[in-house]
Amino acid sequence: MEIVWRAALCLLMVTLGACTREAPPPTDRETGSPAAAGFAATPAEPALAPSPAGPGAPGSPATESPRRGADGGGTLAMDAGGDVAPPAPLAAAVAVVGGQDLPIGRDGSAPVDTGASFRVEIAVPLADGRLALYDEQDAMVTSSGTSEVGTSWTRYRLVPDAPLRPGTTYALRLDGALTREAHDPSGRAYGPLVLTVKTAGERPPAPTRKKRGKPRR
Repeated sequence: MEIVWRAALCLLMVTLGACTREAPPPTDRETGSPAAAGFAATPAEPALAPSPAGPGAPGSPATESPRRGADGGGTLAMDAGGDVAPPAPLAAAVAVVGGQDLPIGRDGSAPVDTGASFRVEIAVPLADGRLALYDEQDAMVTSSGTSEVGTSWTRYRLVPDAPLRPGTTYALRLDGALTREAHDPSGRAYGPLVLTVKTAGERPPAPTRKKRGKPRR
């Protein structure tokens, strides 16, 4: 009887101890959290904000170019308009034949005698101008001439060394003696002035070349 009582007492003590035992913490498999799966939790990275100075924004290194000029070690490309210097203002252009002045136009509409000389007057003083006559091959015609410079004008005279070819177009060209442009005493530049001159008469036929036959054997 005593043995049965002791056995019952032991069974009761075991039962009471099981009820008061704390439950074990849940395992990783039971929770299913990222930490339980073997990954370390990391804070979210902030999104990168776009740069206020994009490729085309002012001040961006991709678009900002160094200035050039007097303080940049170079020269500016051109003036704003890129204008070409205008020709000197024409006051008069005549062909002189037998002491008579015959006006000539820019387009050469009035035929000129083959023995004529020429006078061109400009309404500005040119310090380095030059008047020359060119043929259809753009070759300078051998001539002699003079120039006079006043306070507000310049006068050129040109005399070809030989009569000109009949029915042929020539060009009177006024430009600079040293550069393409002529300049007045203040340094202002003037572009070339070109006058077309067409001589009177019938153009002689071009010489024909004789064909050479094969040598006889």
